[in-house]
Amino acid sequence: MDKNETVQKKIAGNALSGMAATSFYLVTRLLLTPFLLSHLTLEEFGLWSLCFIILSYASMGGFGVNSTYIRYTARYHAEAQEEQISRLLSTGIAYMLVFCLIFCTALVISMPLVHHIFHIAAEKRASAATIFIGTAIVFSLELILGGFRFIIAGMHEIAKEKQIATFAGLLEIGAIIVLLLYGFGIMGLLYAYALRVILETLSYRKYAKTKLPHLRISTKLVNREHLKLFFVFGGKVQVLGAGGIFLTALDRLFVTAYLGLASGGLLEIGRKLPFTAKKIAESAFGPFLPAASHLDASWEKEVQNAPATRIRTYGKIALLMFAAGLTPVIFLPSVAEKLPFPSLTAAILSAGAATALFLILKNQRINDEQLKKGELKQLYLNGLRYTNIISSTIFAYLAASAMPLIIAWVGPQYREAAIIMICLSIAYAAQLSTGPGNMIFRGINRNGREFEYMLAQLVLILLWLPAAIKSWALIGAAASLAAASTTSALFFFWRSNYTFQTTFREILGHTLLPALVPLVPASLVYAATSLFPAENRLAAIITILISGTLYLLLTVAMLWIMVLTHDEKQKAGVLLRFTSISRSKNQ
Repeated sequence: MDKNETVQKKIAGNALSGMAATSFYLVTRLLLTPFLLSHLTLEEFGLWSLCFIILSYASMGGFGVNSTYIRYTARYHAEAQEEQISRLLSTGIAYMLVFCLIFCTALVISMPLVHHIFHIAAEKRASAATIFIGTAIVFSLELILGGFRFIIAGMHEIAKEKQIATFAGLLEIGAIIVLLLYGFGIMGLLYAYALRVILETLSYRKYAKTKLPHLRISTKLVNREHLKLFFVFGGKVQVLGAGGIFLTALDRLFVTAYLGLASGGLLEIGRKLPFTAKKIAESAFGPFLPAASHLDASWEKEVQNAPATRIRTYGKIALLMFAAGLTPVIFLPSVAEKLPFPSLTAAILSAGAATALFLILKNQRINDEQLKKGELKQLYLNGLRYTNIISSTIFAYLAASAMPLIIAWVGPQYREAAIIMICLSIAYAAQLSTGPGNMIFRGINRNGREFEYMLAQLVLILLWLPAAIKSWALIGAAASLAAASTTSALFFFWRSNYTFQTTFREILGHTLLPALVPLVPASLVYAATSLFPAENRLAAIITILISGTLYLLLTVAMLWIMVLTHDEKQKAGVLLRFTSISRSKNQ
């Protein structure tokens, strides 16, 4: 029992430090954005965003590697096998070195294609190539030597890891401000980024050597046994992480390719605040994974389907999403005029195919495994409840006050980004609602549900995003993301609720209805800001301060009176007392 309590305390502390560090990093980036826009053109801002879209795909190679570092460092450290940690680090560095050499070479070779796809003007291609390749080199350095960082995390020194990252981030911000003021332009962002990576890497290495004095890197320590760990253990996390990154960057890739760098920059402005809120909330999901692992995952019937059976199921899901998603697309004028027969006939056929596939999956689901009712079910329900309440509280306000928020943040010349912000607030709220369930499935080694969710979302985005961009440009892109995220989340719950033996009535009463409460004060905020619109940044800032304060007070009061149970109120009181004690100790 004592061991479990210690683990739970570490989980809570790690989640808190993760949220704090993520909040600090993202908020400082938000505050920095207006300064960047005042010293860069919208095209340059879009180009810098595009660089990290491309780099995000390279980061797919690091997901499984990072998890392998953390897991096996923890094991070797507990067993006092420091030499094995050196072997793990040396093998990981060799693996990532090969990966990054391949990536950088491919990027250099494909540079003319990149210029063509993203419509980069001929006179800007030389500087764009420098930015692309420069950021790739710095990012590769971060990937290759990132093992020091994750070894620290594996030794449960997450607070120290976050401290180093925060300090290096502050120095990067200072360097950006100085370099832009001295006229370095977009190259100043590259130099500041390189400074942060170098300082972080040196600091992580120094601290790791302090904790592990005999830690070393050598080609002689590279071995097949540890290479196998990076491939086998990291494989599942690699696939899921890569899918998440791919989906996250897909909208910006399509928008930039179809509509140009300026539209890509405007999309980045519209998504920045919702994305910041999403990342902060996501950093609290971590504890669900170890909590699920510690609880007893007993099954009514445990069925391990053969790979061929799982592949057939994934195929049916992809076809279901395609048929269901194709139905509304058929009615778009750009699609309907190209059909050889009436659009209504095509829609009926598509909807009929989707219905048939849905019924097939529903009948097949009867043979799927189910968890016994117990702690995991309650963990799932409570996770959905608290996540939905928090998400609804945050994103309802972002959507209701999108226009004054955009004006206060970057100025009235970017008003169009407010509609994008509303759509993406809906999209990210839907995505966050699946977070606790996905982490629980990872904890009990059932990653198939998360893969199904990502597959459904991918099919819908690939189907709806290009069609929406062609029909309604940038606004269509944002709306299609909201629709795809909501639909795929509903599909995830339909599949997951059966596994947890959870009824729709339980979901409705315990998790969905409480999340509707913040919509009431959000509607009042929207009405007030619409009747009395802010025309300049000062007026918008005042509007945000007043409306935000009133919204938060009214929402908390309504949740306290109408939603929270007696036990939840007691837990909230304990948490508030703990927070105040922690603050007094730090002062």
